[in-house]
Amino acid sequence: MGTAPRGGEGLTFTELSAEEQADPVAFLLGAFFTPSDANRAAGRQYMKRLESRTKDRDLPVSRNSAVAQLAAIREWGVIPSANRYATLKNITQETLIVHGNKDVVVAPINALILAERLPNAQLVVYSDSSHGAQYQHAGTFLQHVNLFLTEGNSQLADPASASVKSSAAF
Repeated sequence: MGTAPRGGEGLTFTELSAEEQADPVAFLLGAFFTPSDANRAAGRQYMKRLESRTKDRDLPVSRNSAVAQLAAIREWGVIPSANRYATLKNITQETLIVHGNKDVVVAPINALILAERLPNAQLVVYSDSSHGAQYQHAGTFLQHVNLFLTEGNSQLADPASASVKSSAAF
């Protein structure tokens, strides 16, 4: 979901601004949801779902963890000197790639690169969605995942045999 191959397009990330650090909810909503009214409403619903869980919650991400994750993402984004995507053909596991068509965190072209180079990949792109496409389209996403896990890659690739309607669009 919202991922890219090593050395993918546009994988450069800067430090969070003081404003972004001061309001992590606004930052999350801006990164995961597009500015459309429907998407912002989905973002607010997502935040309510997060807040509704009162037991067994994950601890907040520490500053050290965030810094380490950013370093790992930056290293992943370094473009190799040769054969940029050569190793992808060796990944033969069936793979479901899910992406938002307006992802501001990981450019959507990276999902297409993965789909073109992973031999058993299926790509689902959700319209008017950013990095949190699976949260905005939670019901449809769960149907896609269930179909993929129970029927395999071939069922999603063949719209005539699919039991769910895709909201994929560019």
